[in-house]
Amino acid sequence: MHRRRFLKSVAAGSLLPFAPYAMTQEPLSLRQKAARMLLLGFIGDNVDTDGARAVAAHLEAGRVGGVLFLRHNVRSREGVEGLTAQFRGIAPNAWMAVDQEGGAVQRLSSDLGYSPIPRAFVVSEERSIEDAAALYGEAAREFRAAGFNLNLAPVADVQDDENGVIGRWGRGYGRDGERIAAYAGAFIEAFERAGASCAIKHFPGHGTSSGDSHHGFVDISETWSEAELEPFRRLIDAGMAHLIMGGHLTHSGLDPAGDPVTFSRPILTDLLRGQMGYTGALITDDLDMGAIRENYAQREAVIRSIQAGNDIIMMSNSAAPDPELPQRFASWVEEAVAAGELTERRIDQSMARLDVLARRSG
Repeated sequence: MHRRRFLKSVAAGSLLPFAPYAMTQEPLSLRQKAARMLLLGFIGDNVDTDGARAVAAHLEAGRVGGVLFLRHNVRSREGVEGLTAQFRGIAPNAWMAVDQEGGAVQRLSSDLGYSPIPRAFVVSEERSIEDAAALYGEAAREFRAAGFNLNLAPVADVQDDENGVIGRWGRGYGRDGERIAAYAGAFIEAFERAGASCAIKHFPGHGTSSGDSHHGFVDISETWSEAELEPFRRLIDAGMAHLIMGGHLTHSGLDPAGDPVTFSRPILTDLLRGQMGYTGALITDDLDMGAIRENYAQREAVIRSIQAGNDIIMMSNSAAPDPELPQRFASWVEEAVAAGELTERRIDQSMARLDVLARRSG
């Protein structure tokens, strides 16, 4: 990657006020609309890396709607807060997203000087809803002070100790839908009050699965039960669900075609939106995860995700980093609309949902 291709670092104060990607006054071109849907990851843990320069250039050019931070991006407090300050200085309205559930999935960790957040199961077992709300309120304030405005949490999956990706780490609040929704709701309310959005995951339920979608598709056809919809349903009915993440899961009963939830219109649009009445935004899990990357070309993954009803497309761009991925992403969307694979009306539906999400957290 050639350094001359990227903008020089842009300094910005860590307390600069900002809001999520908000509505613009001028009509957007199709290419600009596509850019707004892309949540892009990168390689690098400080502002002096090529990956950070690439992101800065894309933000300056308006090619992405937000930036995804993974574990490898968060090596030091100085490094991560320097990155968010730089990116916010360039694009104050862009999403800054990271996983900050608590427990094993807390990227802003105590090792870096942030307050520890107990894992979800421990919170639900040892704290009242009121105490949990206070805990999450402090976590949300730290989250925002660090420069983030989109938390890829909480987990609304049921807790099953036999499950290797959720239960093993205590990421679930329990097995009862009402209890899960109450604690997840306290989490969401605390972060929204601080000015951040939350992505509830992993619809329609990853808790009883027997595999990890980081490595391949997880078939939940035999292990999943309709009771796993209950936490999501309760959060929707309570007006607490504004952004939901589907999992890289397959369920032949819910989608006879066998498509993963990420690409499944029957699950995301017909079940979640139609039967369950959800009107908020949808975000994919990372399309760079093994389940998707090893089975689909990037263009197909992007277009099928949008066809299924997703509004934010998450691409960590880490397995095989491509400095021009945002340009390709926009071109894929333009080509798909020209070919009739997508309609601009479908893209406009995402713009409307993202406008609502932005206003909630702004």
